Amino acid sequence: MVRNDGAEVRKNRISLINRTIHKWLNAVVENGSNSISLKKTVSLLILETGLTEDRIMEYLKILEDVGNINLDIEKDRINQLAEE
Repeated sequence: MVRNDGAEVRKNRISLINRTIHKWLNAVVENGSNSISLKKTVSLLILETGLTEDRIMEYLKILEDVGNINLDIEKDRINQLAEE
């Protein structure tokens, strides 16, 4: 039986959240928007992953730091970055 270490589990969780967010962002782009609600997204990710809100926000900030998304906490939005 293969056992993942903590770093591998963390990497998989961040990857899952990244894929999920981009799937949701792509769905709203088809409707003419380029952002989704931060609060609603975090709530849905809590239900899907079982992670805490703090952990999900940590992962979202990592995704923002590497340039995958843009978080606008004041406006409660996750924005899709423009394709370069």
